[in-house]
Amino acid sequence: MSRRINLSHEQLPLPFGEKRTKILSYENRAHLFWFLAGVSFLSLFIYFYAINATARNVALRGNLERETQELSSEIAKLEFEYIELRGKVTLEKARELGFAEVKEPLYITTRKSGESLSFNTPDTVR
Repeated sequence: MSRRINLSHEQLPLPFGEKRTKILSYENRAHLFWFLAGVSFLSLFIYFYAINATARNVALRGNLERETQELSSEIAKLEFEYIELRGKVTLEKARELGFAEVKEPLYITTRKSGESLSFNTPDTVR
């Protein structure tokens, strides 16, 4: 015994099973179509944005690596200059520039046990 389904001109039967037939109205199909179209466009937008951001980040990383190499070579050059200049400094050159050897160096001695420093002034201490 077959089951007869009454359809109007605005309905479309969808065969999800033999026992039940789901009927979507024209309005529901239109809403579903625009929802899926919106999700598709949103997905494409996010995809293209991610590709663009990845390309920009790769280019930025390349620039940063290049700058790092340039700075490293500049540092190495300055280190060699420093070593060369340090090798030129002698005791005679220091005396010529006005430096003198200290005979009695000054040292900071430990403070006396009874004294201490404070932020309090005599007027505030009671």
